[in-house]
Amino acid sequence: MKSKPDPSQLLDAWDIRILSEIQLDGRISKSELAKRVHLSASACSERLRLLQAAGIIEGFYARLSPALMGGTISIMVEVVLDRHRLEDQWHFEAAIQQVPEILDCWAIGGRIDYLMRVSSPSMAAYQDFMEGLLQAGLGINQYYSLVVTKPVKANSPIPLSSFKRR
Repeated sequence: MKSKPDPSQLLDAWDIRILSEIQLDGRISKSELAKRVHLSASACSERLRLLQAAGIIEGFYARLSPALMGGTISIMVEVVLDRHRLEDQWHFEAAIQQVPEILDCWAIGGRIDYLMRVSSPSMAAYQDFMEGLLQAGLGINQYYSLVVTKPVKANSPIPLSSFKRR
């Protein structure tokens, strides 16, 4: 099995500058980005295109205010599966891809199998949601709910200062 290349070997100082800027402002114009990183507009645009084609830039997103979107609560859910066969993990992972209330899900090593971030309009709606997941035959043995009382730090840019520069 071929391993993924080390990004630090692929990225040069120009790429790192571009990535640093667009993490802070994904809507920056290409001309402004070129000015900030001290490249010509065409060179900057081509580098941006290559970073996207390589999959280093996965996409551009808008961060919405939950309070202004009608008020939602976030719940971190620790999930333990009944069985730990690869097929059971695939089944669970494929099923949760189709559930819009699950905003993020990570496979975790340790006492739990998955950590999910769930959005819900209320605790009652969340409880109904979880009951539905349990009845869906996803192999969930146990789950633990942690209600987010306030965000302290979220959606921070990936620190690029430690990347070696070519």
